[in-house]
Amino acid sequence: MQYTCYTLSVVRRPETLETEVLFDLLASELASVGFDSFDSQDGEHLLAYIPTELIEGNEALTELLSTPILEGVELSYSSEQMPDINWNEEWEKHYFQPIVLGEEACLVRAPFHAPRPEIPLEVIIEPKMAFGTGNHETTALVGSWLLEHDLTGLRVLDMGCGTGILGIIALKRGARHLTAIDIDPWAYDNVQENAQLSGVTIQEMICGDASSLEGKAPYDLILANITRNILLEDMPRYRTVMAPGARLVLSGFYAIKSVPGSKKPDGKKISPAARSSASASSRSAAASAGPRWSSSSPNP
Repeated sequence: MQYTCYTLSVVRRPETLETEVLFDLLASELASVGFDSFDSQDGEHLLAYIPTELIEGNEALTELLSTPILEGVELSYSSEQMPDINWNEEWEKHYFQPIVLGEEACLVRAPFHAPRPEIPLEVIIEPKMAFGTGNHETTALVGSWLLEHDLTGLRVLDMGCGTGILGIIALKRGARHLTAIDIDPWAYDNVQENAQLSGVTIQEMICGDASSLEGKAPYDLILANITRNILLEDMPRYRTVMAPGARLVLSGFYAIKSVPGSKKPDGKKISPAARSSASASSRSAAASAGPRWSSSSPNP
């Protein structure tokens, strides 16, 4: 498949908005209009890849690249068509490397990586277009949290499951039931494949959003590794399917100084774990996300 790469650079941003956070927000927005791979390893640019066939006539993409969404942010971008090469091979060589979570507790690798029998747990991820290989800090934080807690017999919900890495870890840690939900069809297919590769069975897989939770039986543990605005919007729905004493584990909040009731006004990164006491009032902390663009290409 032919791909086009968009290189995004920050021209201007508020001092309180870290570049890493901005790139995460941008990736979320770009994924909604057809981009399926991202790279920001140099910390200065966000490389976003989209199948070339999805560009022409993509009004949502045109609107995103031309509409100021977040006050005080200005970006420039350029685009180029990529050579028709074996992207799985490129990913293997340059991007997806095996990682170990916890205290040598869990190996996350692709099928083409060598196993490490000395590590007790193994999750195998086929690197495709779904988010969540464990290399991103938000995913690694929640994965490490799961490895530190006894999940035996729990009913678990993985919202925005991506590759399914977090839910798969939960099953390997003793969870008795997993519901995995993601809005993207490619995640739905990838999760099923990764579960099979990792030797576990996902009891329920849903392609949809938080509205899919209506009528669901209560869960003992809810995992939500999504962007902040979606987390804040969906928390009331999470509460409706939480069993007494359930835990809600969130990752995607970068600064808590704007969250009502916060006791840490220093803007440090928040722990991925949150009790079920997270209230609907926190929704007022939601911030609009997105760029103000300037372009070095006449058309997206």
